[in-house]
Amino acid sequence: MARGPVESPSFPSGFYPRKMNQMNQITNTSGMTSSIDQHRPFPCDECSKLFTRSENLQRHKRARHGGPSRKNFQCSRCHARFSRSDVYKRHGDRCRATGSSIRISQPQVPWESMHASQAMVGIASPLTTDRNPPERVVTDEDFREEHSTFATELPQSFSSSSPSNHANSEETYVKQYFEHFHPSFPLLHRPTFTVSSTPKLLLKAVTVIGSLFSPNLYDHEDTQALAHWRQDIWQSGQEELRHMVSSNCSELRQPWAMQAWLLYIIYGVYASEAGQFQTVKKMLRQLVDAVHEIGLFQQGIAMPDAQSWMYQHDFSSPRDNSQTLYTRWTSYITTESMRLSLYTLVFLDSHTFSPCNSRPLMSPMELGWELPFPIDMWEAKNSQIWLLRFNENFGLSTFSIANSLLHGPRGLGTASLTIATQQLMTETPDSELLAALEASPFAAFCVLTNIGALVRDFTRCYYQMPPSPSDPNPFHILTQAQNKQVHTAIEAIAKIVKKQAYTGDSPQFLLWRTNELFVSSLKISLCRPDQLLIAGIVDNSLIAGMAASTHLTQGNLVAIRRSAPLVPYHVGGDEGIVALLNDLSNALSSISGQEQDKAVREAPWVTVASYGVLLCIWGALKRASADIRHHLNTFNELPRTSESCMLIFNTLMESALQNYSTENDLLIRDPRLWAMDREAFVSLLDEGEPLFVNLIKAFCQRRSLWGIGPSMLAVLSEIPGTGAE
Repeated sequence: MARGPVESPSFPSGFYPRKMNQMNQITNTSGMTSSIDQHRPFPCDECSKLFTRSENLQRHKRARHGGPSRKNFQCSRCHARFSRSDVYKRHGDRCRATGSSIRISQPQVPWESMHASQAMVGIASPLTTDRNPPERVVTDEDFREEHSTFATELPQSFSSSSPSNHANSEETYVKQYFEHFHPSFPLLHRPTFTVSSTPKLLLKAVTVIGSLFSPNLYDHEDTQALAHWRQDIWQSGQEELRHMVSSNCSELRQPWAMQAWLLYIIYGVYASEAGQFQTVKKMLRQLVDAVHEIGLFQQGIAMPDAQSWMYQHDFSSPRDNSQTLYTRWTSYITTESMRLSLYTLVFLDSHTFSPCNSRPLMSPMELGWELPFPIDMWEAKNSQIWLLRFNENFGLSTFSIANSLLHGPRGLGTASLTIATQQLMTETPDSELLAALEASPFAAFCVLTNIGALVRDFTRCYYQMPPSPSDPNPFHILTQAQNKQVHTAIEAIAKIVKKQAYTGDSPQFLLWRTNELFVSSLKISLCRPDQLLIAGIVDNSLIAGMAASTHLTQGNLVAIRRSAPLVPYHVGGDEGIVALLNDLSNALSSISGQEQDKAVREAPWVTVASYGVLLCIWGALKRASADIRHHLNTFNELPRTSESCMLIFNTLMESALQNYSTENDLLIRDPRLWAMDREAFVSLLDEGEPLFVNLIKAFCQRRSLWGIGPSMLAVLSEIPGTGAE
């Protein structure tokens, strides 16, 4: 099966020559070339676009370069304005700005099987078409006329609900969402998202999250007003959405409803007060119950023909060719939107509430959808680029229906989240699965989340069992062989992450960095269980759970939780941490060395996971320091540098000192590290923990966007000996 870019992509026989010429003009992923050829002889004198007919050029100039005064068609419901009557008519057919919900009909698909599946699901789509095909073929040029990057106007009723000083800021908030939040969480389809045609409940969720990234340019009253506006919009939006689904849970068959619900949960968990956290938990339970009720967890039930967009059927007619390519793209968008939403639901259920030790409401085994497709297909700006990227990833040979109907174009290993996880636990995982994870960092992230849920489940079971004196160190119920299998899966994804060689300016930088951090977090969980989990403490909010974990770091609850008389002093100690020293050092460098703009844009669950890694390092330093002092008091000399306590302390302190250095400090190795001079080393021992606590505080100060950083700063100030800088 073909993999990677193809130098000269071949197209099926009968492919319309004009489309072939457009495909040949694609020189990179950013769009089309501007060279004039015989098929597009009419260039625009104000931009680089080319057109095949003069009337298309004139229409483009009126729409794009005629100014707002040429937008003579205004929607009576949402007040959006359009320069073309046909675009205005299509918008009017689906606009329901005054209702409690918005329904957007699905574009007609040329093959009959797609009608049955999409009628069952009722999925929203960027376009709307009647049952009878229109005489005029919908093209990408028409699509771009209506779906520019962002619409220029918003519904007046929505704008009026914002603070007076920000009445015209919703479009800015939408842009901030896609600029800052979307790169770390590509749930929405950016190329087709517009303000004018987006359902208002989804638009509210996007603007609320986007407003978090507003620069701090206002006085205290403006800041408070914006915060109250966010809370009011979130409260009213989630209430309306829950009421809509309570009345008819089949509304969740529309991807926009699922997307909106998930964004409301994310905001409620990470940016709301503790009182809203209980509301969010109810939202999650209601969503899981509704998805179970309508059968969305199983792709074969929800969308029996979800793979139909992969197949080309009839290219005998030039007109059908243009429309088929376009409808295949829009069908892919609706299917992939639902797929990403359901995978996000599994992630939120298994990971988002774990810091407060809440049990998941569902098992990842219930999800029967294929892994997400390559992210470069998801970000394609039009159908031609999308088709090119599809061929680059899979090749034309995957149009073989006999093979694709059985396992899809990527083989059995990508058939579900559970199968993918099982494949990675073998010594020879499916090569097509590895290629799928390389092409989609979000898919790799979901597999890591599933492995993390598995480890937590085994840990929870093991600590209900009595300790084993013969083998007290492994903390979970996994046998050595099973433990090796889990580690094999983690290492397989770690190799993929390293292979990407991403840089800070890469579009997928934040996604791959998230995977890198979650790999480190998973390795820690295999050697050192979550103390909140072992203690059996369930808190009522994310912040409360993180605060409890911070206080538990001051002791060694893992070692004393077992039926004590049989357990030696060092059982549950840091032997496993020694094997993780390199991973912990790298994670510390990545967390502390993060640039400020990247730190602001990182997803809130990344901040939570990073804080957990820092707590693990802090606890290891504290226990290593205690063991070193115990050895000093007992033998009146320092332990050998090969002792585990010395290895842990010196390695982690060396990394901490390098990352704590300021611009005025020279990155010179502290001479007290790895030294056997008692007086010098004791001085470093005294300074070590306060220095690391200050490093954690600096981490929190740089991550104040979602409120997690300031909350943890307050918690750290309550711990004796950590209040002063």
